[in-house]
Amino acid sequence: MKEKTLKTSARFISLLLTFGYILFAILSVSLLAGIIIIVGTRLFAPDMLLAAWEPAVKAGQSISFSQCVFFFICCFGVFTCIFLALYHAKKIFGCIGKGNSPFTVKTGIQIRKIALYILLSAILCSLSVFHLIDFLSFCLCALFALILFCISLIFDYGCKLQQEVDETL
Repeated sequence: MKEKTLKTSARFISLLLTFGYILFAILSVSLLAGIIIIVGTRLFAPDMLLAAWEPAVKAGQSISFSQCVFFFICCFGVFTCIFLALYHAKKIFGCIGKGNSPFTVKTGIQIRKIALYILLSAILCSLSVFHLIDFLSFCLCALFALILFCISLIFDYGCKLQQEVDETL
């Protein structure tokens, strides 16, 4: 009974994660295209960029071009990390939804990757020009990544126990 509920729940979560990682893939590609357009405009049509930038400069609401590009690159990195974390989480839940045991070597590796991407996205947020994340949020992301890393170790241990049980049968 509970195994059926687990499979159904895992399939549903896998579907939600699929939607999420596709959304963040689209956002990442769009942001990368925007970065290329902004940098290309600066290189090949600086007058057009200056005309677009001038109203903000007059209003006193402008940042430097390099700060703007660095911010967009940090956002691209964050979106890419979120995409990768969701993708690996989808793989885990997809495997569980098919009825396979979650206690595999791959599951532990994927959970460690998710932890790494969460930590990396927090670092990128803290580096951005506008400081999208404050110190407390960074610490919470780091703590969450550490918890995920510990969970991956638990899954590694569960995988080892699963192998021992399979060998004794």
